[in-house]
Amino acid sequence: MSRSKSLLVVVGGVTGAGCRWVLQSQFAEPSGGSIHWAILLINVAGCFVLGVILGKKVKENLYLLLGAGFCGGLTTFSTFAVDAASLLKDSYLKEAIIYIFLSVIISMFSFLVGNKAGKEWQ
Repeated sequence: MSRSKSLLVVVGGVTGAGCRWVLQSQFAEPSGGSIHWAILLINVAGCFVLGVILGKKVKENLYLLLGAGFCGGLTTFSTFAVDAASLLKDSYLKEAIIYIFLSVIISMFSFLVGNKAGKEWQ
């Protein structure tokens, strides 16, 4: 990948991660069996945006900036995994199952809705 294309991913990623930090800081940290709603909502929103981008079939540079970069920086599978593992470790099995189920199903649905919207958006 060329330097200019790499730079697009870096700029998008830094912007997405910064947005995630700002959005996440607006919510209280989860405690004692609480679902991390901020991360769930951020991941769902990121999946929707990525769906729109892929549905729209944007040019490569725009995909690198917004898809790989911004959406990659905004969403966070690792934090989702840590949150789910923490719920399991602390014996909050029901909450962990709900969190995992909601995260996967709603994120997939959000991506599909965004993808359909992107295909229809002219």
